Amino acid sequence: MRLGNLTSGQPFKAALRVLLVFLLCYAVAGYLLVTTVKNTLKAELAAQTKSESLLLQDIYRSDGKAGLQAALEKMRQSLRPPEHMIGLFDKNGLNLTGPISSVPDFVGVVHREVTTMTSGKLAGKYVLNAQKLQNMTLVVGRNAQFIETAGQRLTTGLVLFGMLLGVATLALGFWASRNSFKRLSDMEAALFQVSEGGMDTRLPVRSHNDQFDRVSVKMNQNLDRLERLVAGTKSTASAIAHDLKTPLSHAQIALNDAADAAEAGRDPLPEIDTALAKLQSLNTVFETMLRISRIQANTDTSRFEQVDLKKVSAKVIDFMQPLAEEQGQKLRLTATEASAFADAAMIEQALVNLVGNACAHAGRGAFIIVEVGHDETGPFLSVSDNGPGIPAPDQDKVLEPFVRLDSARTSPGSGLGLALVQAVAEHHDATLTLGDAHPGLRVQLHFAKFKKV
Repeated sequence: MRLGNLTSGQPFKAALRVLLVFLLCYAVAGYLLVTTVKNTLKAELAAQTKSESLLLQDIYRSDGKAGLQAALEKMRQSLRPPEHMIGLFDKNGLNLTGPISSVPDFVGVVHREVTTMTSGKLAGKYVLNAQKLQNMTLVVGRNAQFIETAGQRLTTGLVLFGMLLGVATLALGFWASRNSFKRLSDMEAALFQVSEGGMDTRLPVRSHNDQFDRVSVKMNQNLDRLERLVAGTKSTASAIAHDLKTPLSHAQIALNDAADAAEAGRDPLPEIDTALAKLQSLNTVFETMLRISRIQANTDTSRFEQVDLKKVSAKVIDFMQPLAEEQGQKLRLTATEASAFADAAMIEQALVNLVGNACAHAGRGAFIIVEVGHDETGPFLSVSDNGPGIPAPDQDKVLEPFVRLDSARTSPGSGLGLALVQAVAEHHDATLTLGDAHPGLRVQLHFAKFKKV
């Protein structure tokens, strides 16, 4: 598994894009966090210097200059100079106490470097509060160097944490890309086996229900259909060679008889008519086969619409009624309101085939019922008769092209009627089932509930 295949995979690229966006947002958020923390600490130090300055101003107002100097001396002795700084200057700018060597050039609170102000006695940044006490200047300061240190440490921590998240994100993207590549490789291998003739091979489906599983399930459904089509093609080819040989032989014999009749001076038309009838039946079979093939290969659903199954069934009943009456059969429609998203012409053709089969095989005087309804699973069409029916072991066989049971060989037909209905059912993702009508046969075409292809 090449590294380039993994880093070029969409999961890794997606992880990389997410990481870049995250790092950008993370950097902005980190900068705002560090700045906020530093400003908060500076504000806290400024509040402390203001509080001390107000306290010393109260001492000055109550005890005068001498009391202020005494208080400053006590504070100087009790506080460590690197953390705390106090200065007092007279009206001439003379330093009365504290390490500050020159009178500040500001009034209020500032944050600045004090190395120059203290002539090198102290270094670093301080929060300074300078206030005027009549003709004197009072300076109170707090060491703010720890704010820079805290900011640097916080920045370092954020950088390290961002790097850790970045590495974890890339590792996750790499793993996802590797997993996707393996899944795709497995799918490719399965499809290659199918292309080599392994029609029973299916794409692997795990229990994750992710996009790969959904694609695999859909492709497996198509492979199931492809396997049925290939198997149907093989059986159709075999059936053509077997079932169509006899009509062709009969047509050839009839034409030879016509030639002999012509040579003998007899009328060759009866033999020619026989040959034409055989060839016409073959033409009908081939047209039906082509229709089935077109339906099986068709994936176009542009002609699908909401079809009123009751209306379509009534139309077919009117069309097939004369055929049933010729056989002394009774054809009846039992219907409730039901509709399916389908191709109306295909549904009509399928129903004609089902009713035609019932008329052909149920026997004289049979009772045939076309039913339209809607149950808990969806809309359905069914055709039932009280004829001899089809034994349960043979019910699946008759759906294959050219399959005719021994009991049906005495009646005309090619064995393609139910095969065409099956093709229509597959085109609509519907289910075609054969069952016992007690007595007789019941064939049902069941559509999926609210199915829209």
